[in-house]
Amino acid sequence: MKKLGRPKGSKNKPKEIKRGRPKGSKNKPKGPVVKISHVKMKEGLYTSGSEDSFKSREQIQTEALYRGNVSVEYPDRHIAELSFEQLHEEMTRRSELRQKAEAREYNTTIEIQTDRPLAVGWFADVHSGSSEVDYERLKWEVDEIKRNPYMKVLLGGDMADAFCWNPAQFGDIANLDEQNLYLRRMLEYMGYENILGAVVGNHEKWTRRTGLDMYTEIRKNIPVFDGVGTVDLVINGITYTGAIMHKAKGYSYFNPNHPQKRFAMENEGYDFVMSAHTHKGSEQSQIKDTAKGSKKVVFLSGKTFKAGDDFLDTQGNKRLDGDGLGTNWILFNHKKKMMIPLSSTAEVIEIMGM
Repeated sequence: MKKLGRPKGSKNKPKEIKRGRPKGSKNKPKGPVVKISHVKMKEGLYTSGSEDSFKSREQIQTEALYRGNVSVEYPDRHIAELSFEQLHEEMTRRSELRQKAEAREYNTTIEIQTDRPLAVGWFADVHSGSSEVDYERLKWEVDEIKRNPYMKVLLGGDMADAFCWNPAQFGDIANLDEQNLYLRRMLEYMGYENILGAVVGNHEKWTRRTGLDMYTEIRKNIPVFDGVGTVDLVINGITYTGAIMHKAKGYSYFNPNHPQKRFAMENEGYDFVMSAHTHKGSEQSQIKDTAKGSKKVVFLSGKTFKAGDDFLDTQGNKRLDGDGLGTNWILFNHKKKMMIPLSSTAEVIEIMGM
């Protein structure tokens, strides 16, 4: 079958056939040409005056469908805007209440009437509950304090071993509740009339992590200082101002009384300074120059009733015994301002003839 078209190789291109009015026709279209198209108008709403705000019916229905019919209101909700004055007043109130509830003290005055010199012992670092405590010596000293009206004590902290973690707990022979009970019963047996005040040690503060404060009941009977306590000890009208604390700043293996001396240099006006914690018993006195003349200051570094423990044994500390354990003292004169430091309870009994 032959294909119709331009012969092969022909240069003549086919002419385009134009459709329409024949060339030269005089018939012209009459009037304007009107084109009609059928456009479907969308139903919807203009939500504002602009053309961009138009929403179709389908859009409106979709939005209504997913909006749901739940209505949530908070008719009673009010977020308070508290002023600084209101907050300051509340903080002040809470602070005063906390101080009353905890009964923390930092200063106290103790007035004593006596017909003889008075010995005040620094009864510190008992560590009751430890298997390493010399309980026979402890009981003997408690009995001596109990029966001698001219012997009073200040408690120097770490009255209980109070370990609340392992492996340290393995050195204790009583749990925290039992140690707390032993401590309270010992002080009751000694007699609160023979205890002038106390400071809290770092071992008892460890128990606060467990929620136990060993001094809650003790505070009801004597002043208890959580830090440095200033004591005005007034004996027959003679005032001796002292500072007591569990641990003082500084340390020297040449002089166990270095921390107390440093405290006296940094804080004027004290007649005696007592600190504990190191278990290195030591007593010294020193003449200090002041703006109002020379004065004698006495320093006590507290002893302990605990011979040692697993920690101390591995830190190069020799185990303690004999005079290394117990209580050291200051003998206060009742007629004139005079202080004599003493190394042990036995010395007090010997000198006072009791």
